[in-house]
Amino acid sequence: MRRRRKRSNKDFRIILWIVALICLFIIGRQEYSIYKIRQEESATQKRIEELKKNKEALEEERKLLDDPKYIEKLARDDYNMVGKNEVPLFIVDPDKENGDK
Repeated sequence: MRRRRKRSNKDFRIILWIVALICLFIIGRQEYSIYKIRQEESATQKRIEELKKNKEALEEERKLLDDPKYIEKLARDDYNMVGKNEVPLFIVDPDKENGDK
């Protein structure tokens, strides 16, 4: 009977260790999942802040587009447009004219 108790006691300890290791493995996996979710949340918050700044800049641009002077400035700067009584002035680079690079 004594051997039987020792044997069952030893078996119980082995089973207990196995269960403890399985629990530790499961907890470790859950902690890693939580860690990854927090990283994603942080990245998402940064993205939200960037998008809010971008939205503010676009709202400012939209307000400026109601101003005819701003539209005229954009047309002159971006599209090389000139007014009715203005003469366009083109500056030619002599190196590019000869085909030199």
